[in-house]
Amino acid sequence: MTRLRTTAPLVALVLLATGCSTLQARHDPLCAHLLAFANSASLGTQPAIELVSDWSSFSKHCTHGGTPAGRQFCDWLLPNTSTEFATINIQRTLACLAPGTNYAGSERLFPEYVTGKVQSLDVRGLEADVVITVEYAVGIEGERPRMKVQAERLPPQD
Repeated sequence: MTRLRTTAPLVALVLLATGCSTLQARHDPLCAHLLAFANSASLGTQPAIELVSDWSSFSKHCTHGGTPAGRQFCDWLLPNTSTEFATINIQRTLACLAPGTNYAGSERLFPEYVTGKVQSLDVRGLEADVVITVEYAVGIEGERPRMKVQAERLPPQD
C-alpha cells in the first residue's frame, strides 16, 4: 500500500510532464541552442552537426565541422540528450521546428525504424533568411542512430 501511495504521484507527474509537446517545445532548452547554431550561419556556408548514438556501448559523439557554433552546439548536446533513446532527440529537435507536429513516434509509441529529412524557414526566433534542415535515421540495421542538423543563410532577394 505504501508503494502505491508513492508511485501514484510519480506517475501523475510523469504524465503531466509529457502531456503537451507544444508547450514543452517552447521551453525545451534544446530549441534555444538549435536557433543559436542556425542563426550563426553566414552567407555561403552550411554549418552542420551530426549527433550519433550507440546505446549498446552507452556512448554518443557529435561532429561539428570545426565551426565555433557547431562546437558549442555539440558541447551542449552531448550531456543534454538521450544516449539510449535517439528517437527522443529527434522528437525534441523537430518539436522546436514545428511544435505539436509528430514525425518520429510519441511518448508512448516508439517506431522500429524511422528516417526523414525536413526543412524549415519559419521558426520563432529563426532569422528570416535562415533555413534549418534536420536529417535523421534510427533503427536501420547495421547503422547507429544519427541526427544531422544543417543551417544555411540564403542570399538576399533582389
